[in-house]
Amino acid sequence: MHLTWLSLLPPLVVIGAVCITHQLNLSLMMGIFCASLITSQGQLLPALIMCGQKFMNHITDIDNIYLYCLLIVISSLITLLTVTGSAAGCARIIGRKIRTKRSVEISTVMLSFLLSIDDYLSILTVGFVMKPIADRLAVTRTKLAYIMRALAGPLVIIMPISTWAAAVLAQLDNAGIHLSAPNKIIADPFYVYLNTIPFTFYSILVVFSVWFVVVTRIRYGAIARDERAAVAIFDELDDEFITENNHSLIELLMPIIILIGGVFFGILYAGKYYLFGGNNSFFEAFRENDKTFLILFLSGLTALSASVILSLYKKMISCVQMPAIVWAGARLMQSSIIMVMCASILGSFLRLNLYTGDYVASLLFGTTPLYLIPVLLFVASLAITLATGSAWGTFSILIPIATQMLVSFLHLEVPVALDQMPILFPALGAVLSGAACGNHISPFAETTVMTATSAGIAPLDHARTQLGYVLPVIIATSFAFVVVGLMIGYGLWRSFLVSIGVGIGVNVLLLMVANRLYR
Repeated sequence: MHLTWLSLLPPLVVIGAVCITHQLNLSLMMGIFCASLITSQGQLLPALIMCGQKFMNHITDIDNIYLYCLLIVISSLITLLTVTGSAAGCARIIGRKIRTKRSVEISTVMLSFLLSIDDYLSILTVGFVMKPIADRLAVTRTKLAYIMRALAGPLVIIMPISTWAAAVLAQLDNAGIHLSAPNKIIADPFYVYLNTIPFTFYSILVVFSVWFVVVTRIRYGAIARDERAAVAIFDELDDEFITENNHSLIELLMPIIILIGGVFFGILYAGKYYLFGGNNSFFEAFRENDKTFLILFLSGLTALSASVILSLYKKMISCVQMPAIVWAGARLMQSSIIMVMCASILGSFLRLNLYTGDYVASLLFGTTPLYLIPVLLFVASLAITLATGSAWGTFSILIPIATQMLVSFLHLEVPVALDQMPILFPALGAVLSGAACGNHISPFAETTVMTATSAGIAPLDHARTQLGYVLPVIIATSFAFVVVGLMIGYGLWRSFLVSIGVGIGVNVLLLMVANRLYR
């Protein structure tokens, strides 16, 4: 298929339908049908057949099966802890130490850092742990969702030992960055990734922004209005919350520790870490792991099994209750699973059939000064991820385009050494930043749906309320990438320090102005 404006139509249909119907699942289905009609050139029967094929390919993919099983397992664990009273009881115990809204939000930030090995793990676990405590102290769920989501993908993308790092390294290798000849750029992909992390400005600035908002108590927009309403809910829930129980923190901490430990050691084992009989170093094991979804599922299943055994031992449930608990967990995740499935199928159409990302890239790239390349890559990556809902799909599109484009811009002969193109790190950082940002704010990204479900709010409410806090970060990130393009000739670290300083300054200024105007 030739690159045309029609490739932008399905995501526009989804956005328009969401605004009119306020039903995300229906809007995604409309986008899928629109994409299939464009692909089949308006023929109805081939379009329907194509939709069926995409659906079958999706539900028979083993990683997708593990993902949906993980969602049901985690939801069943949440249901179990709710039915037994463990969640409320443990939240009450923790709540004795956490007595202010600020301490709830800081605890959410710290737990998100602890779980930054994977964004799914972070979102599902943080929501499960912090939601009852947030309700107890009248912290609005929209703000809880904003903190959780802002520290999930953006943090994971700059963690060298994370599930996203493996995807980035694979795309760097596909783009021709390798130590062995013949390759376009002679360098170790992991070394390039480590040097790119400081220039992933969006991730750094959004983490700073969340911390600044929490510590300084900045409030404005829809979240501030929700916070004012949440005060009345606190008074109503207070008497109900304070009940006598014999629960202990082990009921909450044990499944979390098993989850984190299972993911951590599972990735090392699957990546053939030398202590587990393989030949790889610590970082190589994370890079070589290709069974992330299986590991997440098995870790979640082990955590659920341990909680069931503990609950049976303490006689909080009986064996005959377990099928009903699992069924309730599946029902709880039913809408989210449908949303994730539809978003993935639509993303597959946009990436593999309509080439939406390539079309957006072709619009944004033309004859332009070299110093504007980073900010253009950031905008392009953001637009592509918003259109497709897939950060990993954006990596696969833009990382090869960015590397090849820079080689052409600088008129270099391949193979190229890293010291010949210092702007490579800011350019790759811009691609990663745009992907993290687009995934963060996309209303139909999988993680947006998961965050909303985990926090107990509607996905569209989450997407709408967090946008006012994310826009200052997007503007600040754009300024930082313009500055780094201008400063790159003065050395990498000097350009980084000046650029991140400008970004932080712009972000703080915009947040304080928004806060003052709201007050």
